[in-house]
Amino acid sequence: MKNSRLFLVATLCMLFAGCYNDFDTPAPAKVWTDEELEALELRQISIKEVKDKFISVFGSLENTGSNKSWSDTKTLKLGAPSSTIEAGFANLQFWEEAAGYYIKGKVISSDAQGNVYKSLYIDDGTAAIELKLCGTLFTTYKLDLGSYDSSWVYVKLKDLYLGNYRMMLSLGDGPSNALNTGLSNKYYANSNFESIELWHNLGNPEFNRVLPGAPCRLVEASIDDVVVDTTPGEEKPNIIVVNSSNYAKLSANNTAAGTHYYDHFGRLIRFQGVTIRYANVTYRDEQRDANGNIVRDAEGNVVWGDEITAPTFGTNGDPFPNWVVTDSGSPVFSAWYYWAYSRENVSLYGAVLMLLNENATGSDDAGAYSIRTSGYSRFAMRRVPRNGTVGNVLGIYSIYSQRLNDYAQYQITVNRIEDLDFPEDSLVSQEWIDRNTPEGSYNPPVKDGSGEYDD
Repeated sequence: MKNSRLFLVATLCMLFAGCYNDFDTPAPAKVWTDEELEALELRQISIKEVKDKFISVFGSLENTGSNKSWSDTKTLKLGAPSSTIEAGFANLQFWEEAAGYYIKGKVISSDAQGNVYKSLYIDDGTAAIELKLCGTLFTTYKLDLGSYDSSWVYVKLKDLYLGNYRMMLSLGDGPSNALNTGLSNKYYANSNFESIELWHNLGNPEFNRVLPGAPCRLVEASIDDVVVDTTPGEEKPNIIVVNSSNYAKLSANNTAAGTHYYDHFGRLIRFQGVTIRYANVTYRDEQRDANGNIVRDAEGNVVWGDEITAPTFGTNGDPFPNWVVTDSGSPVFSAWYYWAYSRENVSLYGAVLMLLNENATGSDDAGAYSIRTSGYSRFAMRRVPRNGTVGNVLGIYSIYSQRLNDYAQYQITVNRIEDLDFPEDSLVSQEWIDRNTPEGSYNPPVKDGSGEYDD
């Protein structure tokens, strides 16, 4: 009996020592290759082909991701029905052939600074798409936008769900629905992979469908030089450069042969020479002397200029810059001069308007974009640029709308604060913010514990 106990203790010690050594010297992460995917008898197709298939099945992105009911929230499963119940879902169609396909793309997003959450965007040179995952992604799927160093990602399409949320396509788990904080039911064409087992099986091709590949580099090119086709390539551009001379090529009105208005949704776009535009807000700027220095009185207080009312923009009269509450039943907006709202454990989205088209009058116009920032991002409370500031922005290009109409919004999600490239001296001062922020902007609706918002 004594010997048996000694043997058990020795065995446990060896096991603990083994775990300790594995923790200190972990094995290199598995790096997948084309040959290994082909050995699984899978064939590569392009991301554009996947997105085009959704359009061919449902006819349009419009009114297929409205999320008001299952009837206007469509999903394409990439594989066969898993049951007779699933086969009977009216909102669900099946692309059974896709079970034998995979896609491969370069990483173009990072959640390291918190503005991208539970999403990984990949681009193969034909198009880009969002993967709805979970956990901390940037440690596994590498991206350095300073050096353009990225990494390949392989996605086995079998049993993934291709869904549409407000005209943005993504790959994820099955459809879901839930109550929002306004106690309204919202319907989602797909959902995030939440399984803990998925992250414990990154190297198991029979289990996981998102597989990290080798290092690579992103390629940048002007949109004038981009050929939209279905042929992926190592040297095809993954960062598209747009400026005031060619922004119309991103427009829904672009009818060039072989292109579609949705081709660049989800791609990483470098917007050069954008102008920050305030709208529907009233403010005062500091007076400045002939050298551009702020004028102060004898006590050192800023001397303020005349009141300025920024011109209207859009059909709703929403302020820009602003903070946004979108899930309270009715949208709530208030003037806010940081990139997003993050105070006293309340985090809200922020929106800052930028233009490449100086004649744009509404959010659906070509050349008008909203920089959308999460209140949970590391740079939520950083100051925004002054009205009229010119700079560059690198971010994921998207749309938020049920259809192409006056309410469509073209949104930009940046990965890092460094991708908001505006001169440091163009940022509004803290004194300016304190002078111009409406008192009500510091008291947004907050959850009262019942799912509703307080007034």
